[in-house]
Amino acid sequence: MIATAGLLALLCLAASGLLDLVFKLYTRQKHSIGLLVFGVGSVWFILHGTYVYATGSVLAFDPLTWRYGLLAAVAVTASNIVLLECLSRMPISTASTIYRLNTIPLVLLAMLFLGEQLSPVKGAGILVGLVTVLLLYQSAAISEFSRSQSMRYLALIIMAACIRALYGIFTKAGIASGADANSMMLLASIGWISGGFLYAGLREKTVQIMPGMMRYIVTAGVLVFAVVWLLTTALTFGDASVVIPIANMGFIAAFLFSLVLRLEVLTPRKLLAVLSAVVSIVLLTSTV
Repeated sequence: MIATAGLLALLCLAASGLLDLVFKLYTRQKHSIGLLVFGVGSVWFILHGTYVYATGSVLAFDPLTWRYGLLAAVAVTASNIVLLECLSRMPISTASTIYRLNTIPLVLLAMLFLGEQLSPVKGAGILVGLVTVLLLYQSAAISEFSRSQSMRYLALIIMAACIRALYGIFTKAGIASGADANSMMLLASIGWISGGFLYAGLREKTVQIMPGMMRYIVTAGVLVFAVVWLLTTALTFGDASVVIPIANMGFIAAFLFSLVLRLEVLTPRKLLAVLSAVVSIVLLTSTV
């Protein structure tokens, strides 16, 4: 059971890293972000609906599921839209790593709203995470942006991580209150469909469907479904204190993929930032 959970968590890590890579490759082409989000949500909806039907699961749209499901759907959609905007301008090592450090605001929000305790170990994890952000900010400022641009996109990616943490809070609180997890996931996919449509219409206004877009959209949709399924399945086989830290380190895979494809260059500062992010997540998810 433990070995199965570890394997699934590692696959989730790889799928998460591949997802960030696909997002980066897509946004480099200057394609519509709204169309991507709409398409990914559609693929996720189809795959999750098929999974629910194949497993004989029963969806339950009671008031609790609607309330927490809609809140979670808005949060996960908004966070990924902001992530995509940042990936269109930032190195994947910076955007992906800071985004995956959403464990920091998640721990703080859980302390404020769910009554969880902030241990000294988790406090140390927060400090290490802040060091990671500082290292990545300095790396981006030196290599690609002016300092004002770096500050702008740093603020945006931190905002994305905080919104992503809200998704974790709403999901955790909803399931703890008795909301149906499968129905919440279906609502999340509908959130992507609705959010992508609104973003394309209100912000981008003119959307062009270009050759090659569909392969990114379908691949990303499959990966989103895979990340969610692998994580939830891994948690049924193993302890969350083992599964979640591994699954949250998708930025390692994303960084390695970007190096292989020569999307960015390995520097000592970036390597140190990635290693410190690993330490931060391990500390933040510690049960001590």
